Order: sequence, then C-alpha cells, then structure tokens
Amino acid sequence: MEFERVADTKLLPSGYEDLEISTQIIIRDALARGIAVEMVDRKENFLRLKQGSHIEFVKEASKTRLDSLMTYLVMENKIASKLVLDENGIRVPVGRNYSSLEGALKDYEFFLDRKKVIKPVTTNFGLGIGISNPGDSQEKFINFVQIALGLSSSIIIEEFIEGPEYRFLVLGDEVIAVCNRVPANVVGDGKSSIRELILKKNEDPRRGEGHKTALEKIQESEVELAILKDQGLDFDSIPGSGKQIFLRKNSNISTGGDSLDVTDLVHPEFKSIAVSAAKAAGAVICGIDIISSQIDSKPDPKTYAILEINFNPVLYIHEFPYSGKPRFVGDRILDLLGFD
Repeated sequence: MEFERVADTKLLPSGYEDLEISTQIIIRDALARGIAVEMVDRKENFLRLKQGSHIEFVKEASKTRLDSLMTYLVMENKIASKLVLDENGIRVPVGRNYSSLEGALKDYEFFLDRKKVIKPVTTNFGLGIGISNPGDSQEKFINFVQIALGLSSSIIIEEFIEGPEYRFLVLGDEVIAVCNRVPANVVGDGKSSIRELILKKNEDPRRGEGHKTALEKIQESEVELAILKDQGLDFDSIPGSGKQIFLRKNSNISTGGDSLDVTDLVHPEFKSIAVSAAKAAGAVICGIDIISSQIDSKPDPKTYAILEINFNPVLYIHEFPYSGKPRFVGDRILDLLGFD
C-alpha cells in the first residue's frame, strides 16, 4: 500500500482520497494493526472492520455501536442536550427555545439589550447560526429568526458568551485532544485586497472541499460578504498590515476556519467538565464545544459555558491542525472498539 504525506504527520493510505479525511484516518490506523477494511457504502463513508472473529461497523469515523441512537438524538437536539447538561449542574448559556417567529418576537424586548445567538435546534457545521448585537433592530432580529427556522422546526435564542471556542474530543473517559477553532479569517499585508488574501490562503495544499482535506477553503459567498459589510468592508477592501479580518461568525473548520491545538494548555478542570458533559448525554464518542475567555485558568462560570455536544466529531482537526501539535486519535477509537 502506497502512502502520501499530509501536514507532516502520519501518512494516509492512497486510494481513499474520495473519502472524508476522518474516515481515511480510521482506515490508516486499522490497516496498520492488520485489521481488514471492507467498504460497505463508499459514498456514506461506511466501513466494516474485521480482525479474526471481531467485526465492527464504523460510519464517518466516529459513529459506532458504542453510542445508542437515543444518545445521538439527544446530542443532535440542542434543547435536549442543554436540558441534560443543565440538570447535571453543567454551565450552559441562559436562553429560551421557540417554534415560531411569533413566539420569538414576544421576547424581542427581553433580548434587546443583550448580545445573543440565534440558532436552529438541529444543525451542523454552523448552518443558520446568527449573532445579534445589543440594540439590533427588530427587522434584523426577525431575519436571524427566519433563517434559523428555515433549517429547523425549533430554534434557541441564548446569551452570547465572549471568548474563543474550543472543541474537546472525548473518547470514553478521557479528553484526547482540544483545539481552538478560529472562524475563517485573513490577515492583511497592507497591499492585498481581502479577495486576494483569501486566494493566497486557499493555496495552502491542506485546504480543499468536502472534508477530504485537513482544512477547508474559505468561500466568497453572500454569507462572507454580509460579515464583511457588518465591518464596513467588502472583498475589494485592503486591510492594514497585521490586521485580522474575520469572514465568518461561526468557528467551524468546515467553513474555512483554522484549528489550533491547545491540548496541553487548557486547565485540567475543563477536561473534567467535558467528560462530565459527555456522560450526562450518555456519550462515549463526542465533541464538547466550550467557549471561554480563560481556558488556561480554573473554570469560572462567569467566563465560560458549554455551547453544545457534537454526535459526530471530526478527527482531522486534531490530527492535522492548522498549527500546533498533531494528536493521533484514530487508534483511540479502535481501542474503544476492542481491537488488538
């Protein structure tokens, strides 16, 4: 089997480039152990792994028999996951949920003086999430609510917690890796337009599309343009040297964000909180998103909160970070499944 080098870490097997890179990681680590890999449904990234009489199905790298369907449903639904976290004494943002525009409008005044997040109950990759500033007009508020309701039958409006966002990868009883997910951005050089800076950043061979590469290309869609307009900019603006310009409000790597490994920097109590959150949802494999302005200090409820639990955490953001130490997580999943 021939291999190619990605991001100067472990080598990925050739012949699987069409698969999500997280699935490629599982295949690589399985083959290294002598585990036979059978492609059940290539388009769905659905595998069957065999080692002697031991057989396991794995979908999209992190969906396994270890987590029940109900566990997935609880993690997927932000109202349900927030409920189990709150009942277990785990800090979550204060908020309310709605199933109609009329219901949300009744609380417009309640949220008016607060910075808030408006998001669908069931969503992934940051789709439909809006951040509304204090004093935003009712028209802008309605627009955020309508976008969110367009993607889910229910939405959540909750307080906005200031600070960077961190993804904690929980496998079993342990946090294996933590990365700071930074929204899609470019840094000015005083000469190039934002469009030119995007093109240059997208030249990084690690950036591609469809979760088949370590990072995703930054897009130039109406979403990015709207974020720029909020800053009084457009794609032709020329930012000053060293000026960081954000093109997304959500920090998902799938929308062009950067993953920065911080596993060794976070305070150990945050790792304990992440494991407790996973157990509250009954999850064995999951991603816990925590926002905090003081991630290296003892957790203070005033400066952090758990945003959500992810039922299908990608592996590649930890294995191939934009910067920082790579964390080899595929083998840990094989360990949990009981492979030698």
